[in-house]
Amino acid sequence: MFLLDGSDSTRNGFPAMRDFVERVVEKLNVGQNKDRVSVVQYGRDAEVNFYLNTYTTKEDIVDAIRGLKHRGGRPLYTGAALQYVRDNVFTNSSGSRRLQGVPQMLILLNGGRSSDSVDSPASALKQQGIVVIGIGTRSS
Repeated sequence: MFLLDGSDSTRNGFPAMRDFVERVVEKLNVGQNKDRVSVVQYGRDAEVNFYLNTYTTKEDIVDAIRGLKHRGGRPLYTGAALQYVRDNVFTNSSGSRRLQGVPQMLILLNGGRSSDSVDSPASALKQQGIVVIGIGTRSS
């Protein structure tokens, strides 16, 4: 699951974020009973680009990633976005298989300091066994 900072501060860097996600997906073994991918973009609000069960082929996922448009907006609410993906993406109905014991990973690409607290939402994800990897700029 990729959580992308789509705020105003990442406008110039967004193509590089999109390329990074595409390169990671190219290495996955995508399929219904294999790796699944979701992308959520956030700034003031979080917006799902696609869920874990939206696409079942690597080609469809890569096409969707290439078509991602930068959202823009401010301020940056990383904590709210982490809570949003916990409540709306890491769920059975969205294609998560966490309850079946399938490892869950969240890769956060962030370009700035959050205007809200990330502590509680990040802890909640960790408590559910979701591995969170944060990649950010110096100011994040």
